[in-house]
Amino acid sequence: MPSFATDVKNELARQMYEKSCCRTAELAALLRMGATITLGAQKALGLNFTTENAAVARKTLQLLKEISEVKTEVTVSRSRRLKKNNSYLIRVVPSQKVGALLERIGFLHGTSFNIDGDSAILRRNCCRIAYLRGAFLGGGSINRPDAGYHLELVTGSYKFAELLVSLLKRMEMPVGFTDRKEMYVVYLKEGDAVEDFLGMMQAEKIFDCI
Repeated sequence: MPSFATDVKNELARQMYEKSCCRTAELAALLRMGATITLGAQKALGLNFTTENAAVARKTLQLLKEISEVKTEVTVSRSRRLKKNNSYLIRVVPSQKVGALLERIGFLHGTSFNIDGDSAILRRNCCRIAYLRGAFLGGGSINRPDAGYHLELVTGSYKFAELLVSLLKRMEMPVGFTDRKEMYVVYLKEGDAVEDFLGMMQAEKIFDCI
């Protein structure tokens, strides 16, 4: 039986923002959560993105297709361990077109990698919300309400975690921040705040399942 977090992600992954700027922001946060930059022949850049959620994998592929002309490949690794999810590896094949994609989503500024923030794509409130949705899809978890609301966004980047905290504070969310085994955890624990977050992400249908 799918977890509550999986149900939420499946619902959000089926939705697509109408505005191109919001789709770009959502993809940027998704990739910041779960992607690594690779290097191919002639120093061409590529990307590897990994997720255990099939709907999130499909959403990532859809966003990549709509935003860029890069070539992608998908590999599914089936878990041999009981109750472990399959792993989906999306590979953006290294090419000169990847550089344009990385610039659009804020990973590159000219010839320099940008690891400090995404302010250029977060000027509009709609894009900030889309960015948070991408972060949740890429590295979020949430408990079922009857077990006590607790929502987390987990990343290996301190700078990225700081950005998520600042975005949630800007939206007047009672956000917390801690570290756990070399990972950084941005979290919401108050029930009203978690429900507001889900509503902001357009996850209204999930409340029918509670």
